[in-house]
Amino acid sequence: MSTAAPRSMFVSATAWSLIVLGVLGVVLAGLVWVLAALLATIGIEQVYDENPLFGLFPPALQWMMRHLGLVAALLFGTSVAALPLGVALNRRREWARVASVWTCWMLAVLHVVAVPWQWRQLAAWRDAVDFTMPVFVREQIASMYWPLQISSALTTLALAGAFAWTAWRLARPSVRAEFSVPATTA
Repeated sequence: MSTAAPRSMFVSATAWSLIVLGVLGVVLAGLVWVLAALLATIGIEQVYDENPLFGLFPPALQWMMRHLGLVAALLFGTSVAALPLGVALNRRREWARVASVWTCWMLAVLHVVAVPWQWRQLAAWRDAVDFTMPVFVREQIASMYWPLQISSALTTLALAGAFAWTAWRLARPSVRAEFSVPATTA
């Protein structure tokens, strides 16, 4: 008779993190949808066209603000998907472990790839500020530009490392043993 592997705190914490993030994501998606609906009733283009500071946002943020309904739908979909994944991971279902490993690796790669994109977005933001703002504002932006670029890149790479480490840990034999189904004897 085989005994089940002890349940590690790592897997339980990962599972509960998915559950909590899923719930928070659903709530946030609802709030973003309310904001999108409110802006749609006012006239989203009118709101952005009348606000001169909207043009100072990085291009990706401008796009997101113009497509809040899509952002809410994507956030809702990924959050709803995280809930059953977290529950199944907490119940030590093998499919949830495999899905979590692949998802974490994919997120790690996406975070690494996002660094150059992030740099271009911040550069576009700096150029917009340089073009439209007074000298004293441009000087302030210039003084924080490189620290902002470096800290955002390091933060993104740290998240990539955290996702890669989580995937690696979930793929380790000791964690995989928690997910193995004990053989039944006839």
